[in-house]
This record gives sequence, C-alpha cells and structure tokens, in this order.
Amino acid sequence: MATDTTDAAGEGTGEGPDLAAPGAGASMDFDMAAAALQADAADGDTFFEVLAGKLEGALGDRVQLRREGGRFKKVRRVEAITVDFSPAGPTLEAARSGSGYECRVRRAVRGIVVSSAEVPLAEWLDGLVRNLAEEAKRSEAARNALQGLVT
Repeated sequence: MATDTTDAAGEGTGEGPDLAAPGAGASMDFDMAAAALQADAADGDTFFEVLAGKLEGALGDRVQLRREGGRFKKVRRVEAITVDFSPAGPTLEAARSGSGYECRVRRAVRGIVVSSAEVPLAEWLDGLVRNLAEEAKRSEAARNALQGLVT
C-alpha cells in the first residue's frame, strides 16, 4: 500500500510506512470504523479522550496512556496514546502537540526498533483500524475495540 507522509513544511513526501497488517482486507467494519474516526477527529479534545478510553477498555495492557501531570488537577487529560500490536504488528503512538497531534509508527524485530516514521493523524488512524481488524481475526478484545470505534 502506498502511503504519503508529510515533511516539516507539511508537504507530501510520497514515502511512508505501510501501516496495514499483512493480509488485512477492507471489510465493512474497517470502512465504518475508519469513517467514524475521521469524522470524530474534527473535535480534537473529545475525540482523543474518547479514543483513549475505548482502546484502554478493550485492549487493556496493550494500550498505554500518558496523562498530563499535576496532583491537584481534577481532570488529567490524555496527552499520549501508545498501542502495541507486537509481535506481528507495529507500535502506534499519538501525542498532543500544540493544536494538533504528532503520530508515529514503530516497527520492531525481536525487541529492536528497525523503523520509526512520523505520519499524519489520518494515516495513523487508518493504521490503527487496519491493525485492529487484523488482530480481530485472532482476538475477541480487538474485535470489541474495533466494534467500539464504530459505536
């Protein structure tokens, strides 16, 4: 799958990692989840909090959330989400950065990171849904996470 990442100036580079898990097909659940995520991403703060909660609830310890600091804050918003699809898939990381997000895809072999690329949020979301769809073939938790993204 050809992907298009952006450079520091926001220009497309035409290069980037293939986020799709091997053999991941375009299913109705995949299409619905991808469309729902793209629509929800317009409301950044709410979107990120809801996505973090759904992923953490469905995938448990495969998801790590970093929350903003402060003991006296009543609400500690999510600053970063890391979803680990290893050993078969990548590690997807998304973090708040100013008014947007910094998204990264890391691939590891035997615990050693062999590639790491920054990608646009839309591409990160696409990779998240594709890897969840592939994982859903083997795992009820991933199936629930994919279903939760649609509802």
